[in-house]
Amino acid sequence: MRLCVVWYAALPALSATRAATVQLSVPVIAAIGGVILLSEEVTLRLVLASAATLGGVAIVLAQRARKAA
Repeated sequence: MRLCVVWYAALPALSATRAATVQLSVPVIAAIGGVILLSEEVTLRLVLASAATLGGVAIVLAQRARKAA
């Protein structure tokens, strides 16, 4: 619940594009929560999918930062 509060506190400081891009990391956060709280198994598929998702988010944020500079 507190994570939700942090997100909505940070949201006004983000542009719409940046907020949408960062929002794409939510499935990875949910998967980590499943591993920690529900003892879900960490599989190769989970690791690769998480890496691909976070890698894509990082690429978009880096490109946007480069264009802004």
